[in-house]
Amino acid sequence: MTAFFHQLKNIALKNKNVFFITADHGAWALADFKNSVGNQYLNIGISEQAMASIAAGMALEGKKVFIFSITPFVTQRCLEQIKLDICLSNLPVTIVGNGSSLTYATHGPSHQAIEDIAMMRSLPNIKILHPYDNISSAHSANLAYKSKSPVYIKLDKGFYENISSKPGDKLFKLNKKKQSEILIITTGVIVHRVDKIIKKFDKLNHNIDLFNMFSIKQFHKDLPKYLKKYKKIITVEEQNLPGGIGSIIAEIIADNNINVNLTRLGINDKYILKCGNRDWLQAKYELDERSLYARIKKIISLKI
Repeated sequence: MTAFFHQLKNIALKNKNVFFITADHGAWALADFKNSVGNQYLNIGISEQAMASIAAGMALEGKKVFIFSITPFVTQRCLEQIKLDICLSNLPVTIVGNGSSLTYATHGPSHQAIEDIAMMRSLPNIKILHPYDNISSAHSANLAYKSKSPVYIKLDKGFYENISSKPGDKLFKLNKKKQSEILIITTGVIVHRVDKIIKKFDKLNHNIDLFNMFSIKQFHKDLPKYLKKYKKIITVEEQNLPGGIGSIIAEIIADNNINVNLTRLGINDKYILKCGNRDWLQAKYELDERSLYARIKKIISLKI
């Protein structure tokens, strides 16, 4: 998102030790960044594994480094380097994945990022941020810059309406006068679709709350307390279900002995090899608005 690169440019202009390295991957929003920071922008070619190791070495010399490429290439392709060179030494390198989840739908599974949350959250020391609008994108740049540990930012593409004036993890309560028995938890830009669906249910007198996870690994400290207030919880993610946020919520429920019904909606552990745009592929995975509405309606209509 443009706001991320704009904010990072402001940071880099104030601190000459901030470096941005790309593995021959660009974005139109990067043009202004590149022209503004000069030698703090490096393109080292298609060599993501080397990029991760170079960033680790620079971090050991006191540099604040952001590495950038298409999400699967900057995470899965160099997972060993992220583990051993960055996370093992707890170095403050920020890994920026461009094209969250099904963004690169037309390019096939090689470019789609549906397994990265499961992989990256298994690494010790790393923080995971999943922006959902311009405000949270700029906020993620600030948090990564200030972090003394590794950070992974799962960045989307495109323009999205600001869903909240205050960035970060957010609990949206549509009906503040009455405690809802149902909570939907989601993450990333699909929160905009879920919010729209919830408002449809609100008109039908179905009171549903929404929790948006911005910090994937370092979840909101009050989240277990929130979960205990509900009878039914639904997670929605544009992500493979094993290891995703549904798994995170299931782990929190089990670890805190919370008595609640949980249903996970997402990509059901499969690849679709046919190609189409993001809306088409979301429909194939039943994550489009129509499919999600029908699936959620069926869930909330069941006796709690």
